[in-house]
Amino acid sequence: HVLWCMFSMMLRAALCALVLVGGGTSVHGSSQLLQLPSWFGDGMVLQSNEEYGARAFLNGLATPGAVVTVSCEGGAGAVAPVRTTTTGGGPTFLATADKNGEWVVEIKASGACSTMGVSTPGSPTHTATGVAFGEVFFCAGQSNMVFPLSLALNASAEIATAADWPNFRYFQTPLQYNSTQQFTTKGGNWSAPSPAVVSVFSAVCFLTVRDMMIIHGYPQNKAVGLVQAAWGGTRVEAWMSPNALEQCKEFPVPAEDPKKAPQNQPSWLFNAMYAPFQKMAVRATLWYQGEANADQKTLGLQNEDFHTAAYACKLQAMVADWRLRKGMGDFAFLNVQLPPSIDPADSTKDPVTGRPAIRAAAAEAVSRPGGLTDIAGMAVTVDLGGKSAWGFDHPVNKNAISARLALQGVHVAFAKQLDSMPQWTGPTLKNLTLRSMGSQHAVVVELDPATTTGLRLRDVLNCVRCCKGLSSFEVSSDYKVWTTVNATLDAAASSVALNVPETTTAVRYAWHDFVDCVLVNDADLPMGPWKLNLTSAEKSTGRVPKHANRERGSGPIQSPPLGFNSWNFFHCNIDENEVKAVAVAMNANGMRAAGYEYINIDDCWQVGRDNTTGQIIADPARFPSGMKALADFVHAQGLKFGVYTARGSRTCQNRPGAYQHELIDAATYCDIGLDYLKNDNCGGTNWPNQNQSWILFKEGFDKCFKETGRYTVKSIEYCKDPTDCGQWIAGVANLWRTEGDIQNTWQSVYGNIHGQNDMAPVARPGAFNDPDMLQVGNVGLTQIEQKTHMAYWCIASAPILAGTDIVHASNETLAILTAAEYLEVNQDLGLNDKIQGVLATPNVGVPGPEVWVKHLADGKRIAVLLVNGGNNASDVTVSWTQLGLPPNTKATVRDLWHQQAVDGTVTGSFTAKNVATHDHMFVTVTPVV
Repeated sequence: HVLWCMFSMMLRAALCALVLVGGGTSVHGSSQLLQLPSWFGDGMVLQSNEEYGARAFLNGLATPGAVVTVSCEGGAGAVAPVRTTTTGGGPTFLATADKNGEWVVEIKASGACSTMGVSTPGSPTHTATGVAFGEVFFCAGQSNMVFPLSLALNASAEIATAADWPNFRYFQTPLQYNSTQQFTTKGGNWSAPSPAVVSVFSAVCFLTVRDMMIIHGYPQNKAVGLVQAAWGGTRVEAWMSPNALEQCKEFPVPAEDPKKAPQNQPSWLFNAMYAPFQKMAVRATLWYQGEANADQKTLGLQNEDFHTAAYACKLQAMVADWRLRKGMGDFAFLNVQLPPSIDPADSTKDPVTGRPAIRAAAAEAVSRPGGLTDIAGMAVTVDLGGKSAWGFDHPVNKNAISARLALQGVHVAFAKQLDSMPQWTGPTLKNLTLRSMGSQHAVVVELDPATTTGLRLRDVLNCVRCCKGLSSFEVSSDYKVWTTVNATLDAAASSVALNVPETTTAVRYAWHDFVDCVLVNDADLPMGPWKLNLTSAEKSTGRVPKHANRERGSGPIQSPPLGFNSWNFFHCNIDENEVKAVAVAMNANGMRAAGYEYINIDDCWQVGRDNTTGQIIADPARFPSGMKALADFVHAQGLKFGVYTARGSRTCQNRPGAYQHELIDAATYCDIGLDYLKNDNCGGTNWPNQNQSWILFKEGFDKCFKETGRYTVKSIEYCKDPTDCGQWIAGVANLWRTEGDIQNTWQSVYGNIHGQNDMAPVARPGAFNDPDMLQVGNVGLTQIEQKTHMAYWCIASAPILAGTDIVHASNETLAILTAAEYLEVNQDLGLNDKIQGVLATPNVGVPGPEVWVKHLADGKRIAVLLVNGGNNASDVTVSWTQLGLPPNTKATVRDLWHQQAVDGTVTGSFTAKNVATHDHMFVTVTPVV
């Protein structure tokens, strides 16, 4: 790595001379009470929520308990504010520092802020100018990610293309390490595009993101942020947190002298070069690493499979940990599978370089049935070797490598399929079978038909033996000695036949550092290397077999459903592994015991329809095992399974809707074993009568119930008028939205619950008004506001669908979600079937003290919610007149949060004293007989 070391010194010198968009954070004053990370600065790009449900976060440090105000002045596009106020200059976003002084604010916006300010009482204001909202990409790894655009093929022409993307912004993280986790990096700035900036920036980062934007059709006038955080010669362990390393403790970390290679100490690069970005929302992370882990000098004496398992564990643990820390679900992870590292002339010697083991490990970290890492793609580069100025270990053709990674990125991150983008993958293995006819034996390599058009063998550039009678397929009977075999291609059958000995037990393909011959399709994309035994199972297609194992289920519901919905926390970053984890957690954390039973996936699970049957198809990057397998898993956990659709032709995230497919979809969902369907109101072509979709789904689900006994809860949008749709809505659905999408703001919670009060007469057992899902546990609401949010939904007998990451939920969040006596009120059918509690104080439109009342089914207890909706502490009183009781009635009062009686009996009224702003007291009043 001598050339790399020389270049790194030149690079650091060049960075000092760059013309920058800004010099980082502007600080007015000298106080250090308010701190922001180095990536907060002029020219900053924050992730937009404009497409596929992404979000922007900003984090920092302040005095514990301090209220932090983030303002967006001038030039803002669409803004969905979070805990906001509106000033004359534009929206402001509020956060409160926790007990550790940490704060996070979510900003749902698109467009730009000419000036963004961050302030808190007693501290100077930090400002950043030219802030834009767009797509953000984090690019990490070792020297092949560092490899500059100036050394790639056609460098001058590629550098010139940067001018076509004037709103790209580049953040190059200075090299640094630390033994402890850091809040911010030392240095780093956002740079505007110029030849000086782009020429020293990561070739793979720039070219991949540029190509993604071209394929996706992203407007060139919109902002894109590229963050480079890479260091040559570094091992994956250096990029892993201690928690991630703990997940792979059975695989030892090679010891390196901290004085000679401090950057390779476990977690030291995570601490200094990832942790400072851990709250920066991104569309995707690009990863190009593994060369240092393939180095045989550090691998010890274990076998090749051990090395594969070790790197696969560590890579996937790192990905899971990085995703968890951002708090936005599973953002896309895009990985470069290692290309050749040797001179082709040396390939006949077949040197041991460790590349096949690392390639196999990288292939584990992609979306695949039964895999551990979804929403992940990988560029196969086994045919893209070559020598650059940095040697054979750094192929010069970063252009082709990046083009392949970009195809994966558009498919994985933006869910594009073959109907809207080029083929993104080479031939994909589906199954291996051993067939015998007399003395002839063959292994049939079955491939996914969607990937095999134009199937052929192709010589690799600079090959030595090439495809002359060779196929890169090898077989073994003992996993030690491997023999090359001839391959017969059958494009029509999407298969390859290999003539093999009868004793064959394993097959491998392209299992060398340099490979002379690859199997490609008409997109000239190669199949990735693999090594398998002959018991490998066929992979799922994601489609649902017609009438496959329909399960018996439960009957109609009477009380509001309790469960989980993915949208409020995960948005589109949801996948089958996240859903499985939620199901397991719901059993482990007490939620199932408290009555929660539904696991509902919101938008972004579907990508298209079968051209022949019209069946809905699950996103293969997010749900590679298919929805039937996932439903079976959820049911095996003793829980129920739900999905989302929309009554128009497109969902709110532009996925296929249900329009004119309702009966087909109902039958498909019946085959899956669906227990809950949310039918949204979005876009595309729609029925003239809004209830047509609902009627058709009811017809289909009634048929399913008759055949299977499995009842499907039907959730729809919207019904707001008790004198119109309220007269018939309960005949087609179990619950219906009454208000717009809830945000994680007090204003939204308050507005949604009050907006549906007039619909109370429509609610009854089995039919519920729905003010939308919970925001309990998410960034935006204080703990007090979250408790009141839960109390509001419980007094109204609204559906309780937790919308947070319940796998990693805090004890405080779980205490709110499982508050037993709150949930008892929610599930109570109400006196004379009047299930929904109502506002008993005049709703004058000015937030202040208010009382909500629900008479419980036992005819004795009355649930009373006393809320201070105002901005100052206040007493809140309920009079017996509001409860329909004679004024002289004696009654006992029970505090439902603390699950204990208030001392003594009361007469005429009850007062909750000095209730804090947005706080509440939830009680039952029981007359003394």
